Amino acid sequence: MADATIKVSPQTRDRLAALAAAQGTTIGAQVALLVERQPTAEQIAERVAEGRRLLREHFGMTLTDTELDQGPDLLQRVYDIAAADARARVSPRRSA
Repeated sequence: MADATIKVSPQTRDRLAALAAAQGTTIGAQVALLVERQPTAEQIAERVAEGRRLLREHFGMTLTDTELDQGPDLLQRVYDIAAADARARVSPRRSA
């Protein structure tokens, strides 16, 4: 594949050069690495769907996609639910 030229500001070019030098690579390789690490919207959607599938299948999560989309601090809520469930399994409530 032939190389292409992209236009960036001198500051961006200098930053890319510094990053590439720190990694012992070229600016082109550094740009390629940055792009590879950035998922597309489609890839993000696939990861979200897979994560939700795993939560439902392996952890018995019953929240709907709508509830998940609307919920603030969703990950923290999932952690809280999982922690409460784990605590309940490890130390069942004792009757007084």
